[in-house]
Amino acid sequence: MKRLADILLSLAALLLLAACTDDADVYNTPASSEGNLCVYVPVTREGDEVTSSLDPSNPTYNASVDECKINDLHLYAFPVGGKGTLLSQELPSPEATNMLDEKVASYQLKIKPGTYRVYVVANMKDVLDVNSITTEGDLKKVVLGYTPELKPGMPVANNIPMIYEPATKAADGTATDGTITINNTDKTPKTVAANLRFTCVKVCLNLIYNPDDPDMNNALKSNGLQITDIIGKRLSPQTSLLWDGKFTNPDVSSKYATGIEPTLYDATAHTGNGAYYTSWTETPANANVNNKDIITVEGEGVANPVDKTKKWLFRATYYLPERYVAQASQQSALKVDGAVGGSAIANSYNINLGHRKDETSTTEVPTFPRGTYYEIVGRIKSLGNIDLDCVVGVKPWEMETIDADFTHTTLWVSKTSAEVKSLQDDYINYRTNADPASLKFECESKVNKTTLGDLEIIKVENDEVNKRLKFFINPALSVTDFGLKTEGDAKVSIKVNNLKKYLYVHYDVTPYFKVDPVDIVIQYDNKNTRELTKVVKFTTNLGGIKFPDGWSVLDSGHDVTYANSTINIKCKNTQLAKGTFTITAKTDPKTTTTHTFTVKSIGEDGTKKHIEQEIRVTVRPPVGPYRIYMRAINDLAWALNASTLEQFDHSEMLDEEAYNNSDKNNNWRDGWWVENGAVWGTDRSSHVAYHKVYIYTQKGETKSDGTKDENTAEWYFTGGWPGRSMTADDYNPGWYYYSIAHDAKSESNNGKGDANTTAEKTIKPGQTLLIFSNGTYTSEGYQPHRFTHHNDPGITLFNYEDREGWYLYDPLSDPYYRVYDKKPTIVDVEYTIYTKNKRITAWYCKYGVNSQDGKGQFEMKSDKPNVEKEFKCTECDKKDKDGNTWFKTILHLKAPLGEYDKILKLKVNGDEIHTELFGGENYPSTKMNGKRYVVEGSFDTDTKTWKKGAPF
Repeated sequence: MKRLADILLSLAALLLLAACTDDADVYNTPASSEGNLCVYVPVTREGDEVTSSLDPSNPTYNASVDECKINDLHLYAFPVGGKGTLLSQELPSPEATNMLDEKVASYQLKIKPGTYRVYVVANMKDVLDVNSITTEGDLKKVVLGYTPELKPGMPVANNIPMIYEPATKAADGTATDGTITINNTDKTPKTVAANLRFTCVKVCLNLIYNPDDPDMNNALKSNGLQITDIIGKRLSPQTSLLWDGKFTNPDVSSKYATGIEPTLYDATAHTGNGAYYTSWTETPANANVNNKDIITVEGEGVANPVDKTKKWLFRATYYLPERYVAQASQQSALKVDGAVGGSAIANSYNINLGHRKDETSTTEVPTFPRGTYYEIVGRIKSLGNIDLDCVVGVKPWEMETIDADFTHTTLWVSKTSAEVKSLQDDYINYRTNADPASLKFECESKVNKTTLGDLEIIKVENDEVNKRLKFFINPALSVTDFGLKTEGDAKVSIKVNNLKKYLYVHYDVTPYFKVDPVDIVIQYDNKNTRELTKVVKFTTNLGGIKFPDGWSVLDSGHDVTYANSTINIKCKNTQLAKGTFTITAKTDPKTTTTHTFTVKSIGEDGTKKHIEQEIRVTVRPPVGPYRIYMRAINDLAWALNASTLEQFDHSEMLDEEAYNNSDKNNNWRDGWWVENGAVWGTDRSSHVAYHKVYIYTQKGETKSDGTKDENTAEWYFTGGWPGRSMTADDYNPGWYYYSIAHDAKSESNNGKGDANTTAEKTIKPGQTLLIFSNGTYTSEGYQPHRFTHHNDPGITLFNYEDREGWYLYDPLSDPYYRVYDKKPTIVDVEYTIYTKNKRITAWYCKYGVNSQDGKGQFEMKSDKPNVEKEFKCTECDKKDKDGNTWFKTILHLKAPLGEYDKILKLKVNGDEIHTELFGGENYPSTKMNGKRYVVEGSFDTDTKTWKKGAPF
């Protein structure tokens, strides 16, 4: 089938006039030398739950959805009397883009003025492709072949050839030539309701074997029976695509009279259609009732009878060629072969196909016409080769047809779907030849509201002047009315006169509460008061915003004081779906201070919980001197000497603690306090004497062995190595800082190189260097509690606008130090590691420099996996799908929020396997354990590979 873009370039371009695309009106006004032809094709869809605009008293006749399936369509408009130009147009199969109604596809074609006879053919592409059709006569010559070498072959349920032929009778019963005239002056398109007809016959065969039948042959009753095969006898080898209206054919060829004998069912080869049932109901009165069968089976059919000697029903449906013959002996038949018991004794039963208009006549020739449904019920009671006495229901077999008045009203919409949210509407434009005020709307999708019953999910407003529809969530419904089903598709109908069109409106009322921004930074400057206030927006469908209990944010607002910093939070109206509140810094914080508070939705979500959002407000002091911050994490390994570390002490790792208005805080325990007699287990104080910064400028390089060229010049801003003590920032526990004027001059130099001629240097980002340490082992130079490490270049001074930078040291990370423009959030992380069949027995990390020659490294390690909740390896209580045992190990460490990668190595089963944690990747945190972030990964000890998450 051609692509739609190709069709648009063809002589007759496709237009969805009365249907559903955004560009459906491209050809609404044809060229002066052309006219419009609108063709409607009926469509049968699965699961229609509502009545369409088609007449409900005239539904599909005895046809399934599969049988009505349209895979390809071709339209022919043949000019009559030389008036017009042939239009041969391949059309897209019906789909959402060209549906006028749920059961009607619409096609509009540009066509030259003239008089035409219009045909529409379905599921015939393989036949039409090999025939050249330029005239109506050519189409009438097309035949349908039913032998393997011909096309299309025996019909199958989901690709049955169909055709619409011009009507020879008008709606009032008078004769008509079936023509349609197109003028270029037509104000509205000429329409064709292309009611397709099947070109073959449907046969539903029901064979009943019931040993309890009083007329049952005793041998057959005791031995049972199984159908072995079913042969078609004297089936038409080919038929014409167009039916000539005759039910008999007195002049048939010998080949046609003999017919073909295809095998329709073969039990041995397991080919063909047929199945056995043990339970069914039989309603003889349904023989003449439309869309109801005489036999209704129950349960699923099976390929072989459960017990050949017990009651069974064999059912098969076949699609056979129509047949019109000169005498009864030429009529089609079915030959049913069956085997008695387990023997090879065969019995044959003949079933003649077709019917007489007058069943009492003995001379009328039976006919087997297209578009007919035969339900055959035959009872097998005797042995031998006999004609089987059957009950036959004869009914019409047709697709749903389009009401004669259907095309009188037109309705075009710019799209067939819409999307709405709690605070977001959607719009669809429309055009109709009816009064816009007559449009009626109904949403068939409803939600139960306890006090009001079932309410429509979607409401529609009609702008009759601009012909524009507004779709929105029913304001009478709250988010809680939807429960947990907060998203879905609502079915909305638009009815105008006799036409009803359906639209699908996707709705999303997922509870939400959004605040932006949630991380606010205020640089305090009392000379620039406008910058002291920040505006925060909130949107929600849960009734508004709620601040912490006890806060009064209306009028003058609510003051919050933390350390030296006071901020004011003010909100004029908290009960808005879209609103704002302000945060104002009122005091100089002296040092960078972070306030945190939580806001939440007024209403609850479907789980009866308020949605919360934490707000972080960082207030920085006025821009002045450089404020250099540092902190060390994961460095809890005691130095036995300048080269050697004791084991990492998991038990001394304390969880993060916020400012508590005290000089005691968990965050101060970082492992750098190594004074004789130091006891980490009882200490929660800061130690400025063990946190030093060395600030200097150097011209000339330090060699890899630690030596320097004799002309290397150095200028010192904090005296000689290891520099000066830093200040503990009690309002940012764990962090130490050092302030130095932004234009500070060096205090001294080493008198070498350029220092002989340039006595002073001014502090300068990118040139001035920093080294942090705890001030121990100064003669050796190398030691574990310092960064940068021995022989590594110093860290360059940052160049941030507010002259404030944060240096974080973590010996278990790569790089081992990081620099931030704003204070990073340090969190406690539970690295939860799963290993298949084998335990983790230790971990270690090599880093830094522990020798003068720069070749050795420190080793931080832990080979005592017995610290509860800190380094504990336990067997999981369940196995994976393959039955493998898994072990779970938890390491408690610290990390900047979101930066969880570590370079530590794990030992699995002693020294058998060494692997880097998570393969060195930054696995995300997927859940919390209290205030700890949980990061999970699984290690397959067979393949030596990692994957995110748990193995279960």
